[in-house]
Amino acid sequence: MFDRKSMEGILEKIKDRNGKKIFLQVPEGLKMGVQDLADFLTGEGIDVFISIEPCFGACDLRINEAEAMGCDLVVHVGHSDFGVESKIQVIYHEYGIEIDPVPLLEHHLASLGGYKRIGLVTTIQFVSALGKVRDFLEKNGFAAMTGKSSKGIEGQILGCDHSAGLSVKDEVDCFLFVGSGRFHPLGLQEKTEKPVFFLDVEKSQLTNFSRERERMETLSIMRVQKAKGLDNFGIIVSSKPGQMKTKMAEEIKERLKGMGKKVYVLVADQITPEKLMGLKIDVLVNTACPRIREDHDLFRKTILNPEDLERMDSV
Repeated sequence: MFDRKSMEGILEKIKDRNGKKIFLQVPEGLKMGVQDLADFLTGEGIDVFISIEPCFGACDLRINEAEAMGCDLVVHVGHSDFGVESKIQVIYHEYGIEIDPVPLLEHHLASLGGYKRIGLVTTIQFVSALGKVRDFLEKNGFAAMTGKSSKGIEGQILGCDHSAGLSVKDEVDCFLFVGSGRFHPLGLQEKTEKPVFFLDVEKSQLTNFSRERERMETLSIMRVQKAKGLDNFGIIVSSKPGQMKTKMAEEIKERLKGMGKKVYVLVADQITPEKLMGLKIDVLVNTACPRIREDHDLFRKTILNPEDLERMDSV
């Protein structure tokens, strides 16, 4: 899970910051190896506290807990710097995964059809693979390009930041997402009319999400139509430092009140259906991670993201 080179790289970053007591965060997929990492760092004289809270990204820094434990560093593994302000120094270790997607892409190359200018995107774990993909496509007569994210990382998209793709949307015919998980490429497809192809390195398949855009548009219209006939709205505000959007929540609150809705601002760290039990809420407006909207079946409520509200006056 954490090889020697990776652990030594983390240790070097800690020593560069003169860290003595650290608060260690890893995503769920790396928890099986977190004790090995902690043992290694402890053996090097580092006092380690392990966060066992779910870690959803670099927007989810556990700064308050780290401060309460008297730590001088947060070591956040698996994500790149999201630009969250912190009273405590934060070290980001991105934990890239080395893959060669070229054989899989070669197998599915004909499925790219007549698209010749291709925008390449991925998540932080697979950024290093984009160079191989670009070289292969260009050798086969395609023009391949990457844009930079709002944080300056070439080709990386997040669930809440698709700027690396959208920055080149006028220069490409389609996008190719290389990686795993549908959430990120679907998020980009929702933001652009250009087809988004998903090269799934786990399932070894290529999927064209262009038809998904129509489905997502229809679902958005249906959600808004249903919400317009309901009365009690809860605006979700996350207390996670990289997700807290209080100004947006206030603006949405005033807008909904102007429509005659009852509005309640609901604040939580992690949003779960259990925390809403006992509350008379018909519609949730999500200002936190956009992924929450995809869990509407769990919440058994209509969930809108801020962009859905733009339809309230037109649907």
